[in-house]
Amino acid sequence: MTQLRAMPPNTHATGMARSSTSSAGNEGGTPTSSVRRRKGSPARLEEAELSMELDVALVPSQSRGWARTVCVVVDELRASSTITTLLDMGCSSLMLTAGLGDARRLAHEHGGILAGERHGLTPRGFDFNNSPAALGGAQVRGRNVVLCTTNGTRVLASLQEQAAVLVGCLLNARACAESAVTLALSLDARLGVVCAGMSGRFALDDAVAAGAIVARAIETLTARGSTVHLTDAARAALKLHAAYRHPITALRQSASGRLVKELGAGADVELCARVESSTTVPVLQPGTPLRIAVDPSARTPVDHGSSTFN
Repeated sequence: MTQLRAMPPNTHATGMARSSTSSAGNEGGTPTSSVRRRKGSPARLEEAELSMELDVALVPSQSRGWARTVCVVVDELRASSTITTLLDMGCSSLMLTAGLGDARRLAHEHGGILAGERHGLTPRGFDFNNSPAALGGAQVRGRNVVLCTTNGTRVLASLQEQAAVLVGCLLNARACAESAVTLALSLDARLGVVCAGMSGRFALDDAVAAGAIVARAIETLTARGSTVHLTDAARAALKLHAAYRHPITALRQSASGRLVKELGAGADVELCARVESSTTVPVLQPGTPLRIAVDPSARTPVDHGSSTFN
């Protein structure tokens, strides 16, 4: 892994960064972010040298053993996009669970809307599928929502001991990257994007969205004068994102996208490709049950009617 002085990536060529010095960090390959004062300089942040490692777990198992990391979980199709949409729509409480029985119990106890899926299908007794398009038209403002999904919920639960866990997707790519960088710097932590994948395997849609978030994190760190350390996996995600002129193409070509379309929910694929149409940043609140809150430092959500496919 080489130390990089990040160059601001453009919309489609997000992998542009320039090597500056030789390998830096711990022997284990997990250097944390750090604030190092230049010799003889006062202890002021504006005169400090900022440094951060950016990593990507292309499948969830690659995040095992990560130390002190601000994690961004990406389940592009569809859990991350559904969570972002529900918070955009003003639901008062969002609870997550992986078990169908637990989901039904929580919805009953809290009088909430029950949403979720099992292998893409709506479970018996559920009000909605894990569908951002369908939920975007539901009356969820001021309501409790319980979300149960096959994959994304389990990945979020597995990371709750990390320094912080955010939920990212193409919809909130920039806002999420900016919040993640701010948190990682304030906590002196690494920044890692975790792709939820499909049953533990690589998912094209997640990797492309991860690359979009990494690209925007580099832009944010560059603007702050930070040195960026990219792992090979982070470089791969950047290159993959840059390979698609429009992310919608990757989503349509992905196994997840094809499955969602076969299930009659093709509108979800189109909605999930609306890059930066939201400034909501979901943050995991560990506990039982798991809950999702909105990062209060993030900007006001914007209209999901946007159709930006960058």
